[in-house]
Amino acid sequence: MKKTLVLYCLFLGIVSSSFSQSSFQVKVSGSGPAILLIPGLASSGEVWNETIAELSKTNECHVLTLAGFAGQPAIDLSAGFLPKMKVDIAEYLEEINKPVTLIGHSLGGFLSLQLANEYPSLISKAVIIDSYPFYSAGMNPAATAEMMVPMAKQTKTMLLNASNEDFEKQQEAGMSMMTATQSRVPQLVDWSMKSDRATFAEVLYELMTTDYRSNLATLNTPTLVLGAWYSAKDYGLTAESVKANFQLQYKFASNVQVEMAPTAYHFIMWDNPEWFMAQIQNFLK
Repeated sequence: MKKTLVLYCLFLGIVSSSFSQSSFQVKVSGSGPAILLIPGLASSGEVWNETIAELSKTNECHVLTLAGFAGQPAIDLSAGFLPKMKVDIAEYLEEINKPVTLIGHSLGGFLSLQLANEYPSLISKAVIIDSYPFYSAGMNPAATAEMMVPMAKQTKTMLLNASNEDFEKQQEAGMSMMTATQSRVPQLVDWSMKSDRATFAEVLYELMTTDYRSNLATLNTPTLVLGAWYSAKDYGLTAESVKANFQLQYKFASNVQVEMAPTAYHFIMWDNPEWFMAQIQNFLK
């Protein structure tokens, strides 16, 4: 039924159509080779608006907003968020019924990595934006999933127990380090405040304790990794040192290219838009 609805909308030439299922909302626009874009933690699919404005000129773009984020209804988390989301997105990719390029930011990048590795017949290429196969090792290269469990539990508890006022203050402080485009910070905070707190906390816990690095030994899908470093330049990090960390985390994968954004923070598509789009367009070609 969902596939029929998508095809019907595209047949009619509708520029933008949308429908929902329990795990995510999808908005479809443009025509041509298919691209599926997955946003990061607490972000709306609107994070891709400028990207879609360009890509939809030549591509059929499927933009997701994941359950529990930016006003989307939450799902049952008893079986975990990442496993459920991965399977449901894979089912949607099957319904598109042609090879798809994945573009994922942060959490969306982690999901894109899993999908590209585990469902290679559905995916032609993958673009991973500032995301590691093991989130915690991005902060501490010596981290293991087991050693991160106590800290992840503590972080989850703190998030769940924080008042709305305290959570908003945390997000305001944190988001100013996520994008150099400070005019975007209020939008990011708003999306966080509209997100389901239990989903937010659970996803962060799962990312902190999931080490996917060794799984990449079977990844053959052509993959472009776009990394950011500039927000940490005052703490002694350089583009070279951060790139080396990315390359270390992706060392088991074949056919992976790592490029570092010049001056972007975490939201590369906002902070270095021309560089970002050039990387995407060249990779798609």
